[in-house]
Amino acid sequence: MRSLPLILALSFFAGCAGDSGSPKDPSRDREAAPPPRPEPAPPLADPGPGDPEPGPAPAPEPAPASAPRIVAHTITLSLDPATHAIEASDVIELEGAGTRSLDFDLNPGFKITSAAFGRLAAESKFHDGSLHVEFPAASGEHFTVTIAYKGTLHDPPHRDEVRFVVGEKCNGTIQAEGAFLPGSAEWYPDIAGSMARFTVTARVPEDWEVIGQGARHDYDPKTRRATWCDPVPADRLDVVAGPYVAEELKVGRVTVRSYFFKEDASQAETYRKAAADWIDHWSKLLGPYPYDDFSIVENFFSTGYGMPAFTLLGQDVIRMGPRYLMEGGLGHEVLHCWWGNGVFIEGGNWCEAATTYCSNYHWIEFTQDEAAARRYRRHQAVRFSMHVTFENDYPVREFRGKVNEVDNEIGYGKGSMLFHLARRQIGDRPFWLALRRVFKEKLGARASWDDFRKTMEAESGEDLSKLFTAWLDEEGAPEMTLARSEKGLKLRVAGPLRDLKVRVRTTLPSGPVDDEVQVKDRVAEWTIPATATRVEVDPDFDVFRRLSAAELPLCLNRVVVAPKKAVIIPDGDVAPYVELLMRLEGWEQIKGAEATAANLSGKSVLVLGGPDTNALSKRWAADGKLKFANIEVRADGWTADNEEVKLGQDRGVLVSFASPDDAAQQAALFFPASRAATKPSRLLLYYAWDSWLVWRDGKIAARGDFPVANPLAIDLK
Repeated sequence: MRSLPLILALSFFAGCAGDSGSPKDPSRDREAAPPPRPEPAPPLADPGPGDPEPGPAPAPEPAPASAPRIVAHTITLSLDPATHAIEASDVIELEGAGTRSLDFDLNPGFKITSAAFGRLAAESKFHDGSLHVEFPAASGEHFTVTIAYKGTLHDPPHRDEVRFVVGEKCNGTIQAEGAFLPGSAEWYPDIAGSMARFTVTARVPEDWEVIGQGARHDYDPKTRRATWCDPVPADRLDVVAGPYVAEELKVGRVTVRSYFFKEDASQAETYRKAAADWIDHWSKLLGPYPYDDFSIVENFFSTGYGMPAFTLLGQDVIRMGPRYLMEGGLGHEVLHCWWGNGVFIEGGNWCEAATTYCSNYHWIEFTQDEAAARRYRRHQAVRFSMHVTFENDYPVREFRGKVNEVDNEIGYGKGSMLFHLARRQIGDRPFWLALRRVFKEKLGARASWDDFRKTMEAESGEDLSKLFTAWLDEEGAPEMTLARSEKGLKLRVAGPLRDLKVRVRTTLPSGPVDDEVQVKDRVAEWTIPATATRVEVDPDFDVFRRLSAAELPLCLNRVVVAPKKAVIIPDGDVAPYVELLMRLEGWEQIKGAEATAANLSGKSVLVLGGPDTNALSKRWAADGKLKFANIEVRADGWTADNEEVKLGQDRGVLVSFASPDDAAQQAALFFPASRAATKPSRLLLYYAWDSWLVWRDGKIAARGDFPVANPLAIDLK
């Protein structure tokens, strides 16, 4: 989903190679409409008797000009943070004989200083972001247009949404902390739908570094002037700059670079080594890394972007350290150099699904065990079932980008599990060969969901049309019900997927036996051995599905997604919870003393404070409502994880359960045993999937889940 630097004019940069990525901009994922075809003229009739002889044939119409296409951009720019100013020139290489004029998109806040067609001056008109350039003559098949321009770019970062962290919003800025020039800011002249190569040479303040897509060339360590060249066609160009400490690690032909702020530079080596490992792994699995450089760049505001050959990570992300180097973190952004920033999107956004499956899920398979992979698959079903409702659901093919949890669970979660279903159907070898083939054949071009389907079919010889159509074009996820029947057992499947194979685990005296049943037209029925004691359908969650409420874990997120929810605050000092309460924008706030059973009816609740500070906690504890499998909350403390805690200790517990005042609703209680133990409260929403957690001295010491129902298992004896 990114553009690449144009190769500079002539042959000086002919050997440049590289690729980089940028923040996803769904508005750029559209194809340029082909020019309308002229209607063919009707055939001439032979002259009949008495008809006049036809005159001389009219001169043939000139052949219509071919649609112009941008091949490359060569951009020279300078940035002035003090005035937020940019001054640039773009030599645009195009193809399309007979072109007399062109229209480009450019930031409406800029000013055109000159325009040229080849070496000739060209007329230009610029209004409201639309630049019209008239040529003094018709173009040949290959020609250049040079646009010089200047202006300011200053959209300071801001956060639109409090709870779901998608990073801060910024549509381009040049300021003292750094410069962020995403393609979506239209900071260079372009034509919608273009795929081009990019070369950019930038002059920045002498204590800054500049990072573009592809590989770095002609770097001057004194002036920090650098040229970035990306010869792989991309859909846009992003450039960033800032006061960085630049370091590098050479691994074979690839240079892994880090651009960190001075205060975080000590972590850079760990990030470079991790990126090198990811690049090596994906190169073996999917095909050679397509660029000569990969850069990890720290941003001065919150982001998590992948561009061709670099990733832009907010300071908050960088400081996560080892946590961000696990599955779904840095590796996800590295992998975008294959999916999304190597092979680009056509039609629906498949790249987040492919990247999630490979980097998040496959990495767990590769580095851990089957139990961990099963937990991941189940968690994907849990997240979808909890966040996606019949009212907010939409087909995967309509996913464009992530704005909220619903987009995440449809585009990343459900979308990624299509790859798992296809892999199970065709087998590991054809699956991975198909992904390698898509990457090889579509590098520097656009690919669609259909390209993946057709390639998997070609590698396996199987028809995947029903699977892809159901998964991509129908809303929802399969819903399974299991019941006894005259024949034995009957499985019914609602939602997408009318036909599929489902694993069945039958427990016999000799042990469990796995088999598969074929669902046809949403139903499967089969006999069971007389000695069977238990049958479980889809025990490993290989089929992504919608779970019933009884199957969902008891956790804080059950409160978060509830249509009616309230936070029950202490009756006295709420200062320790101010930061958390700011994140709970829109939640009803009720003091503990006012939280009666009547006014909590129909509401899920988060209770802040134990019986010592919150009257609701005190009431529930006194009524014996806070006793669970391995946790008991009392007026003077609690017992959890085999530890008895008394008031005054730096200990905290978060436990989730059915609300004692309305069993149909959810409740979660955060009980800090001392004021010092309230510190984790600001991050409670980041620990919202566990049934219970224990903090000791401000760090998580234990966590776990309460058991849930399994309606797809039947005990026979």
